[in-house]
Amino acid sequence: MQPSDESGTDQEAMPDLAPVVITAGLGVDGEHGPLFSGVDLSLAPGFHAVQMPGGPSQSALLLTLAGRLKASHGTVAVCGDTTPRAIRRHCAIAAFPDIDELEGPVTVDTVLTEQRRWLAPWYTRVPRLGHPAELDEVFGDVPVPAGRTYVVELSDLELFLMRITLALLLNRPILVVGDLEQVRDNSRRALAVQRLGAIAEHRTVIVGVTNPLGSDAPDHDLHDNRILNEGN
Repeated sequence: MQPSDESGTDQEAMPDLAPVVITAGLGVDGEHGPLFSGVDLSLAPGFHAVQMPGGPSQSALLLTLAGRLKASHGTVAVCGDTTPRAIRRHCAIAAFPDIDELEGPVTVDTVLTEQRRWLAPWYTRVPRLGHPAELDEVFGDVPVPAGRTYVVELSDLELFLMRITLALLLNRPILVVGDLEQVRDNSRRALAVQRLGAIAEHRTVIVGVTNPLGSDAPDHDLHDNRILNEGN
């Protein structure tokens, strides 16, 4: 775990930030038994890595924190709200299998335009503008794919960052991100971590990890929940 006060004057100036996510004895049961159980978390604003083996258990925990799954045991509170419906108002999710996957034969511009149209009021006309501010926030120094690039042509890092961009269009204060290991190459995964750290300067970011992020990662808290998954 990297202590949250090791770097950054902002952390030093605000050492007692109230938690935005609190769980106690949290658990979700699957068809064949518990997916996870006994999770106690207290997450202040910032960057958080939740360590569990990748797969259904990790996804279930993250989606429960985001209000997409209902807990079978224990409690979860996000920004003071405790029901899944209320929690969802605070959280955006990105990079989860079968939830926000993108179709290959469409372009980046089309994906961005369709997401903005989906989020806009029904009476609002949304033109094909391309390149929203969220692209710069998410990609940073990573080159942004051209608007005419097809999704199928994106690297795993570009696809990961594009799905996060679409999530940020919701403008929610908390971003919950699926397994970091979907960015397979170590160097590209390190870039993904840097970008998540940058995003966490403006909102709370929670990402699922199989392994610790390492000493070169941006300031973050690591929450090791591996033992709570053993035998499930």
